[in-house]
Amino acid sequence: MDKDKKLTVVFPGQGSQYVGMGKEFIESTPECAAIIKQGEKITALPLMDKIMNGPMEEITRTLICQPAVFAVNMVCWHMFKQKVCLPFAVAGHSLGEYSALVASGVISLDEGFFIVKKRAHIMDEISSKVNGILLAVLGMNLIDVEHILKDFPEVEIANVNSDTQIVVGGRKKDIENFNLYLRQKNIKGIPLNVSGPFHTSLMRTAGHLLSTELDKLDFKDPKIPLYLNYSGEMARDGQEVKEALVQQIYSPVKWLDIIKNSVNRGTDIFVEVGPKKVLKKIIERIVPDATVLNVENNGSLKTVMEYLF
Repeated sequence: MDKDKKLTVVFPGQGSQYVGMGKEFIESTPECAAIIKQGEKITALPLMDKIMNGPMEEITRTLICQPAVFAVNMVCWHMFKQKVCLPFAVAGHSLGEYSALVASGVISLDEGFFIVKKRAHIMDEISSKVNGILLAVLGMNLIDVEHILKDFPEVEIANVNSDTQIVVGGRKKDIENFNLYLRQKNIKGIPLNVSGPFHTSLMRTAGHLLSTELDKLDFKDPKIPLYLNYSGEMARDGQEVKEALVQQIYSPVKWLDIIKNSVNRGTDIFVEVGPKKVLKKIIERIVPDATVLNVENNGSLKTVMEYLF
């Protein structure tokens, strides 16, 4: 690989799941199967069966989905670092941030499985009480969406994914009213397949509960530069990472800032490591001239290796 090239790895989150994700790596590489088995041991969840066989409704449930996507991210990361190289920087979207923590050495794989299961349980519990949802607003930038939200005080920004994709969250009835307004204005809103108003103030209680669990872990300083969802900036140390994870659960994900800051610091190549290509597509819209690849199976891994070497 050209030493002047800077490669940033990004990890997807909830919403990237599908039945059979990571299957080629898990079946062909004993270390990958071992990662899933280790996850089963720590979470006491049937991850291998759900990942391989589904059904989709099961693997979409927050309690299964978050540990399963984390597990497959870690499988894909294992293959990437064995065959390619350690990246210049890492970042993860929402749940994907926990994969980035393991990749950067802030927490161990075992700690990752432990805290992801706790996070899934907490988010599921709080979500069931608030009856909230998320909605992606397409074709509008942050300033325009914020302007509309002045008339919808109960609706909040949840993710700033790109200049043309802003996710909002709130209670179901408030989001439905907001989406009705969008339709009247011929603006496209897509309800997301998640079980709660993640990254909004309705999840503040979840942040307090998560903080108690995070305090049980030993957060180290990142060995590989790590971008934070909460700030969009690089983490300075392990303590800042821990505090940012608490904020992340009830604050907007600043994905657009992460990608722009990454490019400004010299990133030439982005590689999405994990199931699907959700982040790849978003990054291609933000930085049309960047090289964006992904690793989720043998074919995509081969493509990355051929491009880099």
